Amino acid sequence: MLLSLLLAWLAVLCTVFTVFKFFARISGNRKLNRFFARHHIPFGLLLLLFGLLHGVLAGNMSTATLQNFTFAPVLFTLNWGTACLVLAIALALTYVFRKKLKKRWMPAHRVLTVLLAVCLTFHLLNTGIQIFDRLASQTRSAAEESTETSETGGDQNETGTSEETQTTAPAVSFSGAVLTDGTYQGSADGYNGTITVSVTVSGGQVTDIAVVSNSDTARFFDSATGVLTDIEEEQSLEVDTVTGATFSSAGLIQATYNALQNAVISGTLQVNSVDLSAIRRH
Repeated sequence: MLLSLLLAWLAVLCTVFTVFKFFARISGNRKLNRFFARHHIPFGLLLLLFGLLHGVLAGNMSTATLQNFTFAPVLFTLNWGTACLVLAIALALTYVFRKKLKKRWMPAHRVLTVLLAVCLTFHLLNTGIQIFDRLASQTRSAAEESTETSETGGDQNETGTSEETQTTAPAVSFSGAVLTDGTYQGSADGYNGTITVSVTVSGGQVTDIAVVSNSDTARFFDSATGVLTDIEEEQSLEVDTVTGATFSSAGLIQATYNALQNAVISGTLQVNSVDLSAIRRH
């Protein structure tokens, strides 16, 4: 969901701001060092807040709202995002207990900062910068809908009836949206980590979905890939998840949905919203 992405990038900005404290200190610029020192703790607290809220919302379908979102579907799974949150909490604890740690707290604080930067880099590489794609897709859809609305007014003859000058073939639809041909890549959270797929669109239809990478258990994931065949055969994202591999199959559906966001030229993709909170993990 878009709110989760916004919180994620606010957390990234807070992380960058807090790391600048170190560079300001070694720069020798007193004013710069004083500025970052004064705001270091507030931005550290904001980092924890935004990171935790992002973790609570992450893993929900893009169509989810605050009224029907699933609470923390991936927060307690092993992934780079969770590692970032754990390291941020550890950084806060080293500061809180700095008196007990004495001289050891600053080296520990710096090592944890480096680890946080590394994990955050891997997290961004795995998930991609989705927010700009999502905003561009929404803006494009709104503009196209506005254009379609103005065009449907048509020319009217003297009696006030609509007059069509030419007949065009109806556009091919996939799951409620018209797609442009090409190959698109998208990612989503599975059971143990990020699932990435490559989706090929030809003639406005999804003709191939290939798994690029995943971290889920092989026997469960292999069973979950059956949803990809269902998507291709039904030309729809409103397909059922695979019993016994719900997390993996839901991740495959969502990854395909995320990939096709960049292919939509009109309409809105319809996708099943899966409540993962009511499902026991295998």
